Amino acid sequence: MEWTEFIHPDRDGRLRIEQVDAEDLATSFGTPTYVTSEQQIRRNYRRFRDAFATLYPNVVVLYATKANNDLAVRRILTSEGAGGDCFGLGELTISLLAGTPPDRLVLNGSNKGIAELEAAIDLGVTVNVDDPSELGLVKELARQHGKQARVRLRVLPFSYADPASLPDDLATIARDRSHDKWGMDRATVAAVLPEALRAQELDLAGLHFHVSRLRPTTEHFALAVDLIVGAIAELRDAHGWEPRELDIGGGFAHERDPESGRPAGDHHVASAEDYAAAIVGQLRAGLARFRLREPQLILEPGRHLVSNATVLLTRVGIIKRLPSSDLTWVNVDASTSHAIRTELQGYRYEIVHATRVGEPVSLTANITGPTCTLDLLGEHRALPETAPGDLLAILDVGAYAEVFATQFNAIPRPAAVLVDGRRADVIRRRETIEDLLALQSVPLRLLAGSSA
Repeated sequence: MEWTEFIHPDRDGRLRIEQVDAEDLATSFGTPTYVTSEQQIRRNYRRFRDAFATLYPNVVVLYATKANNDLAVRRILTSEGAGGDCFGLGELTISLLAGTPPDRLVLNGSNKGIAELEAAIDLGVTVNVDDPSELGLVKELARQHGKQARVRLRVLPFSYADPASLPDDLATIARDRSHDKWGMDRATVAAVLPEALRAQELDLAGLHFHVSRLRPTTEHFALAVDLIVGAIAELRDAHGWEPRELDIGGGFAHERDPESGRPAGDHHVASAEDYAAAIVGQLRAGLARFRLREPQLILEPGRHLVSNATVLLTRVGIIKRLPSSDLTWVNVDASTSHAIRTELQGYRYEIVHATRVGEPVSLTANITGPTCTLDLLGEHRALPETAPGDLLAILDVGAYAEVFATQFNAIPRPAAVLVDGRRADVIRRRETIEDLLALQSVPLRLLAGSSA
C-alpha cells in the first residue's frame, strides 16, 4: 500500500501522523478519535492548485466545505488561498468565520432560502443559480437590498450531448438524469439567459456545472468540458455573450480512494496532474475551435483535498472466535456511524494495526463496531496478531465521515484532533451524553405523570 507524505508507519511499524505516534494520540485523547494532518491538507491543496495553474494560470480553487466543515480545516485551506463552495447558511458562516473573503465564496444548492440568499447578496458572495424561479428571486432580493447580485447559471452539460454519438460508457453517463436536481438544461438556459443579461440587479459572471464523482478517471470531465464549451459558443452566437468565469465544480477522486469498494492498488485513479491535463487540454482545444476567449477557470475540490489527511483511531475490545468458523470478529469502539458511507455507498476504507504495520498476517477478521446493527467497518480484513486493547486506524476518512457522523444508540460522536509536526490540538471536543440531551425536553404533562 502506498502511504501519504505525512501519514505513514515508522521503521518499527508504528503509524505516525506527522511526527506523532498514533498510540500516543489515542492515549492522550481517547478513542474513537478523528486525527488530521495539517501538512497533508496543505500538501494536497498545493499539488492540486499547481497542477492546474501550471497549465492554466487563470485558475481559482474553491474548497467544497461539505467534505469536512471543521472550522480549523476550513482555516487551513483559507490560509493557503482557497475560496469556498458553500451549501447553506451554515457552511457560508463557517467559511466567513475562517476568514475566507466573501468574493472567493460561492453559494450552491437547489432550494436556497431567503436568509442565505440575502446574506450572499449583501456580502458579495456569488450565487450559482439553479432554476429560472431562483433567478427571479435573486433579482428581486437584490432590488430590495439596493445591491447587484453576482450570479452564475448552473448548467446540465450532458443535456447538450447526443448519447448516440458517444462510446457506450459515456453514453450511459449522458443518459443518466439522476443529477437533474441541480441546474438547468439546454432549453432552459437558452430561455433564461436574456433575462439575466437585461436585469440591472444581476451581474452574470459565468456558468457553473458539477458532474460529481461518476468515476475515478477523467473521461467524463473531458466530455463535460467539451459540451460546455459548445454551449458557450451556442450562447455567444445567439446572444453575443461569453462568460468571464467557468466553474466546473468538483468530484475529483484521489489516489487511495475508498469509494471504489476495492483494495488500494488494483484500480486506476486519476491524479491531480491527470485531471489538469485532461480538463485544460479539452478546454483550450474547444475555445480555439470556436474562437472563444479564455474564461477564469474555477474548481471546487472537496474529497481530493482532505480525504487522505485524516485517520479514525479506534481501540479493540472483545475478539470473538467461533470453533465453527475461520473468521475472527474484532470489535472496536468506532462505528459505521462514524464512517457511514461504508454502509450507504460501499466505501472500502483501508484498516491497519496502528502499532504493527507490515507485520505478518495471522488472522482474517470482520472489524465491527458497538451498535446494534452489523456495524461492519471492514469485512474479511487481514491483520497481524491482534489483542484487546490494541489500536487500529481507519485511513482516508477526511471527507464525508465526520460531517455524516450520527449518534445512533445514543453514542456520542468522536473528538477531532489536528496534528502539526509534534503538536496535537483538539479542534472538535468529544461529545457527551449531556450534549445528546441538550436539545431535548419533556412536556410538563409527562413529568406530572398525567395520561393523554
